[in-house]
This record gives sequence, C-alpha cells and structure tokens, in this order.
Amino acid sequence: MKRLVGAVLATATLTLTACSQVSALAPVGGNREALLRFAGNDVLVSHGVAIRTAPVCTTGQDDVVCTGEAVGGDPIRLTGAAGEPLVLVVTVGNRTLYDGPAQDVVDRAARPSGAPS
Repeated sequence: MKRLVGAVLATATLTLTACSQVSALAPVGGNREALLRFAGNDVLVSHGVAIRTAPVCTTGQDDVVCTGEAVGGDPIRLTGAAGEPLVLVVTVGNRTLYDGPAQDVVDRAARPSGAPS
C-alpha cells in the first residue's frame, strides 16, 4: 500500500512539474499579441514607468492594441499593426516612448548585461 501511495505521489509530482515547465515555456512560442506585450512591457520598465494597471491586449484582424494605466493616471497604450516586422508603438499619456520593431526590443532585452548592442 505504501508503495502504491508513493508511486501515485511521484507520478502526480512529475505531472505537475511538467505542466509548470510547459506553461513557463509558452511565451517563447508566442504570437503577435505576446510579442507586443513582452516588448511593450520591456519598454515601460526601461523607461521607469510605474504601472497601476497592466496593459490588457485585444487582437483585431490587422492590429493588436493593449491599454493600461500608469500610477499618475496617464493612459498606457501599446499598438502593433500587422506586418513584418511587427512595429510597436508605446505611448504613456501624450509621450511616445518607442516606435520601432517589437523584435528589436525583445532581442535587446535578451542580451546579457554589458553585451554590445
């Protein structure tokens, strides 16, 4: 009986571990919305924007739009039009923080600190 309980617990643990590992990898495969959200969040963090409400994204046929709110009340807007490369525009209030390829932001964030740009 103890062996059976041990086997069940071991199987459950391995299954749950595998699930958490798979969910942790999910963003790597991503889509336009995921790329826009990750790149937009990187831009917001690099500019020191304090976020009250994290941007929530909606995907249309031709674009992705994410909206949130900064601590000071300014609206946060991440937009990306369909196309290659996906062009990201990040605005907070009336300030444009970034306007360029979303993949460039993600690639830059993935480099080890101190690595050349």
